[in-house]
Amino acid sequence: MKLTRSTIIAFLVLSCGAAFGQVTVKLGLLSHDKKNQYCDYEQLKVEKGTVVVTGTHFTAVPGSTTCYSSPGLTGTIAGLVTSFPASSGLPVTGTVATFADDTYDQLGGYMGACGCSYYYVSKLRPSTPEEIKNNVFGWAVYDNFGGTASLLQFGFTTKQLGNNNQNSADTFDPKFK
Repeated sequence: MKLTRSTIIAFLVLSCGAAFGQVTVKLGLLSHDKKNQYCDYEQLKVEKGTVVVTGTHFTAVPGSTTCYSSPGLTGTIAGLVTSFPASSGLPVTGTVATFADDTYDQLGGYMGACGCSYYYVSKLRPSTPEEIKNNVFGWAVYDNFGGTASLLQFGFTTKQLGNNNQNSADTFDPKFK
């Protein structure tokens, strides 16, 4: 099969265009009482035209007094975009990313094996000042230990990554239909 110059150019244009079909957001996690900006944060990727969420959960090093992530202590995210109605009774509603990550596995050397998992529900943008004022939560994490899931923590999504005031310019609020 002989490739023509126009075929190669078309392939390169389509390949590069696919890279721009991805939307990325980095979100910090503020506690529900608005007092603690957690050290860990999430970087979510959603392919345009799909509802598939992938990404990384950057965690703080256990026992550390400063916020930073170690390459061996990041969680891998996999999930979907969906919508929860306000009538669901869940702490986070509207268009959200729902995903699990393997943070427990990554921290296994520190905590020991437990067969646990985290399951997150997160808005795909930082919480607005109005939402924070009115306690409209932007994230929640559920803990599964031995087959029983329970709400572990919840709060607001922020642009602040960790508590070191490193801000992200990557935010989005996609319209999924």
